[in-house]
This record gives sequence, C-alpha cells and structure tokens, in this order.
Amino acid sequence: MRNKNVGILIIGIALVLGIIVFIFNSALASIVNSSCSHGPSCSMYGTIKTQTYIGVGLIAIIIIICLVRY
Repeated sequence: MRNKNVGILIIGIALVLGIIVFIFNSALASIVNSSCSHGPSCSMYGTIKTQTYIGVGLIAIIIIICLVRY
C-alpha cells in the first residue's frame, strides 16, 4: 500500500474511534445522571472525565501516527 492510502485508512479508524468514544461518554453520562444521588460532587463524574481524556488521548496518538506515516 502506498503511504497516502495508509494515512487515509488510519484517519478513518481515528474518526470511527472518535464516534465510539463520543457515544460511550454520552451513554455513561446519562447513566451517571440517573443513578448518582450526590449531585455534582459525585465521584462518578470524575470517572467520565478520566475516560474522556483517555479516549481523546488515544485518538490523538492515532492521528499523530497518521501524520507521521502520511
């Protein structure tokens, strides 16, 4: 495969992962909103932020790999 094709493929994978992370975080936020009775001080909100940062970080790493490969 040419490097350009590989780069486009990796960008596509990053986009799909971004959509999955967004859907997962939305579902997780709705579950936390309905189940946590402590309000904004609930520790589950910190978990959502952590998982969001991890997901965005992984997508950023994939995009960096794409840019280096492209």
